[in-house]
Amino acid sequence: MWRILIDSIYLTILYPITLIICIFIGYKISKKMYINKNRSWKASGIETSVISIFALLLSFTFLSSYNSMKSRIELMHETSDASANQRRTSLLSSDSLKLDTREYLIDYLDILHNFRSYYLQSEEKLKTEIEKVNKVYLAQLVAISRSGAAGKKEVENLMPYFNHLNANFYHIINSYDERTPHIIILLLLVSSWLIGILVGFMNAFHERRHFLVPFIFVVLVSGSIQCIRDLDNPYEGIIQPNFNDFANQREALIQHIR
Repeated sequence: MWRILIDSIYLTILYPITLIICIFIGYKISKKMYINKNRSWKASGIETSVISIFALLLSFTFLSSYNSMKSRIELMHETSDASANQRRTSLLSSDSLKLDTREYLIDYLDILHNFRSYYLQSEEKLKTEIEKVNKVYLAQLVAISRSGAAGKKEVENLMPYFNHLNANFYHIINSYDERTPHIIILLLLVSSWLIGILVGFMNAFHERRHFLVPFIFVVLVSGSIQCIRDLDNPYEGIIQPNFNDFANQREALIQHIR
C-alpha cells in the first residue's frame, strides 16, 4: 500500500499543495496566538537547528537514492562487458560453439534491451524468459563438453563469462527492488510539513510579509522529494537506466551473421 501511495502521480501533484497549506496554517497560528493578541515572539535558534536536521535528512536520502541509481548503471555496464567477453572468448572455439554463443547472446541481449517492458509485466515473466534462453544454451554446452576433451576445454573457458553475465542480470533485478525505506520517506514528508508550518509561522512576524522564502521552500523541497521518488522508481520514473547498449550489441551480432 505504501509503495503504491509513494509512487502515485497524485502525491506528485498534491504534495506541493500540502506544503502551501502547512505554510498557511503556520501563518494562521502566529496570527491567532501572537499577533492578534499583541504578543511578541523571538527566534531562539532551535528553529535553525530543526531546519538543518531536515536538510541533512533530505540530502542523505537524496544521496542514497542517487547511489542506488549509479549502482544500476554500473551493473548494466558490467553486464554489457560480460556479454562482449563471452562473445570474444567464443571466437577461439569451434564453429558450432561460436554459432551457439552468438545466437544465445542475440536472444539474451534482446531480453535485456526490453528489460523494462518485461519487468512491468512481472518480475517472474522476466526471469522465465531469461531461463528459457539459458536452458537451451546450457544444453548445447553440455553436448559440446561431452564430445571430447577439446570441447570440454572450450566450455570451461566460456563458463566464467556465462556465470558472470547471469549473476549481473539477477543483480540488476535485485537493484530494481532496492528502495528508500518507506519509513524514511514518511519521515521526510512529515518533517517537511512541520517545517512548512514553521516557515509560515516565522514569516508572519515580518512587518512586510514576502512570499519569496515560502516559494523557494516549496519548490526546493517538493522538487527534492520528487527526485528521490523518481530515482527510487527506475521502471516508471523519468530518470531511467538506458538499455540501448544491449540493443547496439545485439545489432552488431546480427550484422556479423549477415
